[in-house]
Amino acid sequence: MVETRAQHRRRVTWDGVESDRGVFSDILSRLSVRSIRSVKTVNKYWYGSVRDKHFATMHLAQSRKKPTYIACPRVDNAMNLYLLKPGKFKFQHHATVDPPGRSADHHMHMIASFNGLVCCINQLSDEYEVDYQIWICNPSTEQTLLLPQGRPSFWTEPSIGVAYGPDISEYKIFRIFSDGEKNAGEGLLVECEVYSSITGAWRRSIGSVPHLPMYNYFIPHRSGHVFVGGKIYWLVSLEDPGLILSVDMEERFEVMELPHYPKGLREEDRITICTYLIDLGGSLSLVVLHGEYFDIWEWKEASWELEERDELPDMDYEIVSSVTSSEKEILFVTGSDLWTYHLNIRKWKRRDRPPTRSIYPATFPFTESLLPCNGGVRLEGR
Repeated sequence: MVETRAQHRRRVTWDGVESDRGVFSDILSRLSVRSIRSVKTVNKYWYGSVRDKHFATMHLAQSRKKPTYIACPRVDNAMNLYLLKPGKFKFQHHATVDPPGRSADHHMHMIASFNGLVCCINQLSDEYEVDYQIWICNPSTEQTLLLPQGRPSFWTEPSIGVAYGPDISEYKIFRIFSDGEKNAGEGLLVECEVYSSITGAWRRSIGSVPHLPMYNYFIPHRSGHVFVGGKIYWLVSLEDPGLILSVDMEERFEVMELPHYPKGLREEDRITICTYLIDLGGSLSLVVLHGEYFDIWEWKEASWELEERDELPDMDYEIVSSVTSSEKEILFVTGSDLWTYHLNIRKWKRRDRPPTRSIYPATFPFTESLLPCNGGVRLEGR
């Protein structure tokens, strides 16, 4: 077949694009992960173009311009994960996570999302010793990684927190546990070990921890935490004065108090059991739900400031199970509904219902990525 002039022009133009590695990579970085997985099979050049760390970084930067939420509305034997695009909030099935080797005796729980990866836990336990598998999963590429087993925790469930550095290759898993020893009459001795994606191993103990994060019925395994500004934060206690535990990437722990409400207020007008830590536009923030209204506190210059107080909508007496945020939008998840509150316009909106009634629902901000579950340490190139 004789090539037409138009076909020749298109071929010459595309050949020129391929030969310019920077332009070619920029075009591919705008594709979805599913599309990139398809183009990898075109030829060796295309395959090599999407394998290095530089391309993974470019693609993640593009994905961050199109943020979504990832949701697991119901804890079942396998984790069915859904994407929720801000503004539309239609549940779109994204992946089913059920890795081989998973403990079949307990369900998996999603506890964190970062750089396109999610951290999940799968409980293992007996009468005195509580432990669980920790999985890092990329739901977009369908890859999973089972972390090495940590030290057993006696008499109490461990707490997990995920921190990640500015370099996409690095994340750390902090695991707070008790080895069963007593701490000079003050209760159990609480310790911490750290898994690093750089070494691929646990550092057995970084010493004692001031407090064990609190247990919340709606957040299994004391795993309710938020990572913001280079630190992980856990709620420790809601009793006056309430406490927060934090740790940074350098593995330094600190304790801070919750906001102070004036004395003499009714119990429901103070810190309540419906209190949540969130990352609101890059700042550590606290959402406190009262009987008919809510407060938003922001941590600024080493003190709490009350940023917002507004009425709560009629949620049909549903209990808020989880709260998360994206920029100036806060997402509230109940057993049967999603609600959003937009700070700029101070408006509530009832969103699409989950495909199944929620049981221990989890929802986090999410961006697709090509990042391997090991954090990218083995990515080739720059």
